[in-house]
Amino acid sequence: QVLSSHPLAVSSLAPSLDTMAARKPIVGGNWKCNPEKLSDLDGLIENINKCDVSKCDVYVCPSPLHVTYCVDKVTNGAAVCPQNCNFKGCGAFTGEVAVEQMKDMGISQVLIGHSERRGEFGILPMENNTTLATKLKYILDAGMTCVFCIGEPKEIREKGLDAVLAEMDVQMTQIYRLLDPEKIIIAYEPVWAIGTGKVATPEQAQEAHAAIRKMIQEAVSEEVANGVRILYGGSVTPDNCKDLICKPDIDGFLVGGASLKPSFTDIITACVPVVPLKKPRFIKVGDIEPAARGVNLYAKVHKAATKVEGSDDLMEVSVGDDTGLVTLSVRGDKASVLEVGKTVRIQNGHVAMIKGFIRLSIDKWATVKPAEKEEEIASVSEAKDISGVEYELTKN
Repeated sequence: QVLSSHPLAVSSLAPSLDTMAARKPIVGGNWKCNPEKLSDLDGLIENINKCDVSKCDVYVCPSPLHVTYCVDKVTNGAAVCPQNCNFKGCGAFTGEVAVEQMKDMGISQVLIGHSERRGEFGILPMENNTTLATKLKYILDAGMTCVFCIGEPKEIREKGLDAVLAEMDVQMTQIYRLLDPEKIIIAYEPVWAIGTGKVATPEQAQEAHAAIRKMIQEAVSEEVANGVRILYGGSVTPDNCKDLICKPDIDGFLVGGASLKPSFTDIITACVPVVPLKKPRFIKVGDIEPAARGVNLYAKVHKAATKVEGSDDLMEVSVGDDTGLVTLSVRGDKASVLEVGKTVRIQNGHVAMIKGFIRLSIDKWATVKPAEKEEEIASVSEAKDISGVEYELTKN
């Protein structure tokens, strides 16, 4: 069943590219009650340490028994994030863990509110919205950060997006006043998708995330709504994560079963923003100036290469376009592509003054290669040869 549209989603925030870029991607691996053997942890930790955390924050949630083993072995900057805490601190609280204990171990982040703690999948409910709000304040007052999980069961999802958002509002009402983008990460996990192999379509996930962000805007502020990171969780895999992460309101993932596999690193890689390479600026031959560097141009080879007297492999060759001619100074290995009548693509050349005359030097930092068909120069003008003009060399 497809989630129905909702006015909050339709009128959702339209974050600018700068706002989206400011929300650094984040991926968490929830190992839940895994692995069975302590010896299996080393492979999981090694996989986490392979992750590049420079452009994507990474955290891992070991089972309570394994936190101590992992905390000193995760060394690449990824965070070890326990799966739960109490809200009373240390004391007579059998079976609980306290943030004071975590801080003493160097841990600064904890996850709370996962659906399996809220009573899904037949596990006895151990959390409710009031206790989770109390825990969150306790965590923040201790100076720690929190991954706060929300999500709806299948029965609510089948009623449509209105019902989903009503449930999300119920789960967040008591924490709106605590929301701080620097300290809290929201993990939206539709319960019907966790561990089932089912996953919301990218459009469904974006619609829900955008609507949640809009709810935060209306309940708190636009600044908080634009700043808080909202993760998607629910059968995330390396295959489906690429289509999900490109949506503007999805800032990363909370990954369950797939975080126990070597391919977990692929999910993190998919979240790293791809910065497009700056397109080089190409000029005409007639625009080349003395002392110019980083020269890019398309030029047709006008005359065959000739060897420079006294040099083993330095060649000179005349090339040009419809604005004039220039002489290239190029070594033999790069001169091999300079065939008369052919157009070449020259990048990162620089002007060298040889006895007062311009030569466009193709050194080890420059490239020259055959041009594509659409880049071919139709005609060459011989009216202006910039390498034939003598410049007076002066000392500064």
